[in-house]
Amino acid sequence: MQVRKVWAPGWRLPLRSGTYWVNILAGLAFFLLLFYAWRLQTIAVTVDGVQVKLTTTAPTVEAALAKAGVVVRSGDEVSPGLGTRVREGMTITIRRGVDFVIEADGQAIEVRMPPVTVAEALQRTGISLGTADRLSLPADAQVWAGLRLKVTRVTTERVTIESKFTPKVTYVNDANLDKGKQRVVNPGEPGILAREYTVVYEDGQEVSRQLVGERVEKPAVQKVIARGTRPVIRTANVAGGKTIRYTDVFIMEATAYEPGPQSCGIYADGYTYTGKKATYGIAAVDPKVIPLGTKLYIEGYGFAAAEDIGSDIKGNRIDVCYDTVREALLWGRKRVKVYILAP
Repeated sequence: MQVRKVWAPGWRLPLRSGTYWVNILAGLAFFLLLFYAWRLQTIAVTVDGVQVKLTTTAPTVEAALAKAGVVVRSGDEVSPGLGTRVREGMTITIRRGVDFVIEADGQAIEVRMPPVTVAEALQRTGISLGTADRLSLPADAQVWAGLRLKVTRVTTERVTIESKFTPKVTYVNDANLDKGKQRVVNPGEPGILAREYTVVYEDGQEVSRQLVGERVEKPAVQKVIARGTRPVIRTANVAGGKTIRYTDVFIMEATAYEPGPQSCGIYADGYTYTGKKATYGIAAVDPKVIPLGTKLYIEGYGFAAAEDIGSDIKGNRIDVCYDTVREALLWGRKRVKVYILAP
């Protein structure tokens, strides 16, 4: 018998029945189902204290939350982290962030984080506190949405301020200098006083200052001025064509009295305070202004001697003596020049 060789154009699958392919596909589906069941995990998701159960085949926490439609925003806190692999029975905890503002160092910092304590919020933001700094809330208080947390920087420093001081002027009498003239004996020199303060600042602005001590950096030299006491004799033409020599002149309010009881009351004994007879030519003065015994010329009255005093005669007041009540009443009250006569 002759054998004939036939060459096929290419490789072909052997023909199989339909049942064969159904079995193949069923096996593959079963394998995939087993793989899916092997990958399927049951987990719990807690969002702000509310918990739900989920089944997922996602490999990581991030993928599991995404498949479950749970949106994670910046500032939300996820535990365990988003990159953690999913395990059967694990619990994923999400704490939603809240938006608030921290005011510190002249800036308003907008932050978002879970409702942690004030102390932790500052730590997370990288804001450190000094020992004297103040917060608008206690450090253990919890932050909330819309909060404006104020950080007040409190600093203290010692400040020294120097100032000049001048002591009171000392005056000395100089008999070789005319009355009314002055001469500087020692010009003096201001001293320097250093005062030390404790100054408190809040956010760079001074809020209080307390003196803690002072010291004299440089002593002062007292200024000394000599005042002349030597009388200066002047001349003046007065009534009646007379010329008088005087050392001083006052403008005074002048009244008149007589030595009787109508003017002097119970003290009327006819004599002055110095023991002289009270008559025309006697004047009552304030010894602090005109020393007793001083010789005077009183405008409109004439020559007199300061030999008496009176309870109402104070300062630039003078009381001239007349021999009768009528003469005293006619004098009345007037302003006159009173000359202090030279010896």
